[in-house]
Amino acid sequence: MSIEIRQVHTKQERKAFIKFAWKVYRDDRQLKENWVPPVISDYMKTLDTEAFPLYEHAELAMFTAWKDGSMAGTIAAIANRRHNEVHGDRVGFWGFFECLNDQGVADALFAAAADWLKGKGLDTMRGPVSPSMNDQCGMLTKGYDSPPVFLMLYNPPYYNDLVQKAGHHVGQELLAWYIDQKIIDIARLRKISAHVMKREGLSIRIIDMKNFEREIELVRDIYNSAWEKNWGFVPMTDKEFDFMAKSLKPIANPHYIYFVEDSNGRTIGFSLSLPDINQALRHVNGNPFTPWGFVKFLWYRRNISLVRTIVMGVLPEYRNKGIDSILNTHIADYGGQHGLFASEMSWVLKSNEAMSKLAKVIGGKPYKEYVIYEKQIA
Repeated sequence: MSIEIRQVHTKQERKAFIKFAWKVYRDDRQLKENWVPPVISDYMKTLDTEAFPLYEHAELAMFTAWKDGSMAGTIAAIANRRHNEVHGDRVGFWGFFECLNDQGVADALFAAAADWLKGKGLDTMRGPVSPSMNDQCGMLTKGYDSPPVFLMLYNPPYYNDLVQKAGHHVGQELLAWYIDQKIIDIARLRKISAHVMKREGLSIRIIDMKNFEREIELVRDIYNSAWEKNWGFVPMTDKEFDFMAKSLKPIANPHYIYFVEDSNGRTIGFSLSLPDINQALRHVNGNPFTPWGFVKFLWYRRNISLVRTIVMGVLPEYRNKGIDSILNTHIADYGGQHGLFASEMSWVLKSNEAMSKLAKVIGGKPYKEYVIYEKQIA
């Protein structure tokens, strides 16, 4: 049968694009048990080029594949001008890929994305990136036996075969580290943390939620400075950062957002961890804001047992001085006292030996692996 590619234009088509994922996961027992349906309203905003601030400097095209009169796959293509300005290349991105186990359908989707990206003057496609490196990225290659944590992706194993057979190769490998707080030598960590703080003249505090906007400015400045030389990193604009911060604020626990300050009160490092609300979201089928969905979300949220450490940032002049030990000590200490006995540190480039060493020191194990693929298209 012939495969038809259609570009998404209307709000109704966008919602159908998002809802297609349910078709992929509903018939496979293991996938259905571990997949966490996306929050439909959040994805609707992320894919809204009039509302999501990324699209002030990026363009988006969404495509659906149809076979035998039914939708059989989805993909989005993203041309991010800021990425190419920062890195001096001509890379485009693909994301939001969902597909039945059909190579012909996958090939047609990648061809549609590649043609659109080439039309924007780009010579390489990289993904999955949904829709930027500051959002969700990476295709799962190891760790299918447990659900993803908040803002991490999940996919069937056969997706990797579809991508590779379509001519894509591994660009970067990412790790998610699982840290069992119950086996951490917290007394030792406290001693190390206290020593570093005394030696460097530092102090630590939690975020001041009453002055949220001011605190977010501190996070943004350190984040953009600390990560500027990381692979694929693009500094976030003020609008992007504010949008992200406001969306995460309702689920934030201030005791997992720490600032390290020097003796003059200058913030020199921070860490951002969030409760793994996927443990609650997996029960609401993508609709936590309906009356019944909200009740179920609140019910399951009571028993969240894991936090995800999304990002740590330290100013360049304070790197390799043990600041991370201060942050990790407080995350583990508070979690252990309040029933959250596990954390995930993600994502970390597999090539980032310093972060891997840190994760091992605090008892971490790399239990999930992801890949970002690349392909020359010009």
